[in-house]
Amino acid sequence: MEPKSTLELGVVKRMSLEELESFVLETSRPPFVAQSWSLVRDWCVGNMQDRELSDGQRIRWGELAVQAARLKHREGGIHELDAVSEEVLSRSYLIKVFGPGEPCSARDPIDLVLFSIERIGRGRDEVSRAAEDWPRLPVPDILSLRRIKNIMKPLCEVTEYLDEGSLRDDLSAWLALIPALP
Repeated sequence: MEPKSTLELGVVKRMSLEELESFVLETSRPPFVAQSWSLVRDWCVGNMQDRELSDGQRIRWGELAVQAARLKHREGGIHELDAVSEEVLSRSYLIKVFGPGEPCSARDPIDLVLFSIERIGRGRDEVSRAAEDWPRLPVPDILSLRRIKNIMKPLCEVTEYLDEGSLRDDLSAWLALIPALP
């Protein structure tokens, strides 16, 4: 197996937005370690939150942060739910600050909620039962519940962008579990 590459912060900082977009989306480049994608994601999040940049630029930086979180799992090997929680955090911020976007985009609140619940991979009732007795659970089960909490907390920001109905009700029921999770 070919060793994974690394990136230096100085290299990332010297890339323009367009260059970093091309780099992140490039499919023929070698895979990078998780720390490299963490560095890229952190840089993108910082720029997404930079009020001196235009809204359009900030949204593009946010979309890159989402891609970097995905690549941390796909190439870097971090736990999928850790990458999902980072993606949800960036997407929730984008929706909160810039409002909902096109369907299936990083700023689509419906897609975000469906994506989040699907990636958890467990039913709400199962999670609720586990949360009732979490201090007695083995450490891996506690970590799993913590990851679920990390996915759910940023979704509080997007509830208002969902129409009344079953998806909003389902999300509200998931969010009600947050205080019980470790």
